Amino acid sequence: MALQQDLTSARNERFKALLNPVYADCERWAYSLAQDRVDAEDVLSESILAALRGFHQLKDDSAFKQWMFRVIRNTFRQSLRSGRRWPEAMDPAELPTGAERDTDWAEREDRSRTVREALARLSPEQREALVLFHVHGLSVQEVCEVLGKKGNAVRVLLHRARQRLKELMQDDG
Repeated sequence: MALQQDLTSARNERFKALLNPVYADCERWAYSLAQDRVDAEDVLSESILAALRGFHQLKDDSAFKQWMFRVIRNTFRQSLRSGRRWPEAMDPAELPTGAERDTDWAEREDRSRTVREALARLSPEQREALVLFHVHGLSVQEVCEVLGKKGNAVRVLLHRARQRLKELMQDDG
């Protein structure tokens, strides 16, 4: 019994050591999928538990980040399939404001809102590929592993997503 506890403790410590450096990226990835802070926290929590349960399946520690992103994506999609309704994120215009907004901040916020709205109009696969590649800095091969697609399929997906995003951004001004 003591040996099993030692092995479990060592496994948990190894998991924690691998998760700590990529935790912020995992938070951002969960948020980019859920589009709501509270829902992202739920997805991330459920994903961490699922990842800990399936940690024995990870063959290469260097692939932990991609593996964890795949777990988060699968957890999010499972939540959608199970009928859980994700509330819409609150429109920033509805948020209470204190002092007058700084002009530079307001311009950045407008651009950010425009990009978020354009991203929301992409297909889920296109949005996921763009966020993984451009925001999280994963390589095409790593994006392939997370999305479960071949290299050429991901390259085409990224290309079409960039084109569509460009069109949507031009349409919005």
